[in-house]
Amino acid sequence: MKTIFFLLATFLITNVSYAADPTTERPRYTAGDYWVYKTDNKDYGFTFVREEADRYIFEKGGAQFAKDYNLAAIGVMKGGAPGTFVKFPLAVGKFWNQDFTVEDMTVRDTARVAKYAVESYEQITVPAGTFFAYKITVTYASVKYGHIYGSGEYWYAPEVKNIIKSAFRGKIMELKKFKVQ
Repeated sequence: MKTIFFLLATFLITNVSYAADPTTERPRYTAGDYWVYKTDNKDYGFTFVREEADRYIFEKGGAQFAKDYNLAAIGVMKGGAPGTFVKFPLAVGKFWNQDFTVEDMTVRDTARVAKYAVESYEQITVPAGTFFAYKITVTYASVKYGHIYGSGEYWYAPEVKNIIKSAFRGKIMELKKFKVQ
C-alpha cells in the first residue's frame, strides 16, 4: 500500500512540475506577424516576412534583416555582446554560454563570455498585456579574470512568440502591441 501511495504521489508531483514549468520550442511565424516595442519614450517595431532554410526574415523601416532560429541577429555585431538571448527549446533550469570578443584596443582583456540562464516561468505585465514568460538572465564576464562587466534580464513569452521585456544597463524595453497568428 505504501508503494502505491508513493508512486501516486510521485506521479502527481511530477505532473504538477511539468504544468508549472513547460518546455517551449522555437516559434513558427505567419507573414504579417508584428511586434512594437517601447523604450526611452520611443516606439520601434518589426514585421515577420518569411522563413528561409535556416533563418527568419523580418522587416523594419523598409529594410529586411535576418535572425536565426534562436532569434539572434545574423551578422557581425561590432563592439558588443552576442545576441543569443533565447536558445530553444526553452525550459526553466536551462543554461548556456556564448564566447565573444570585445573590439577595443585599449582593453587588454577582450575575451568575454555571456552566461545565460532560464531562471523562472512567471507572469509579467507589459503595456501589451499580461503573459506567462520565461525569465532569462545574462551575465557578461571576462574569460581570463572572471570580472563581471554587466548583466541583464529578458522575458520570452510563448504566446507572443518573442521577447516581451528586457532590462539592461538601466534601459527597459517593453512590448507595446503585437499581432501573431
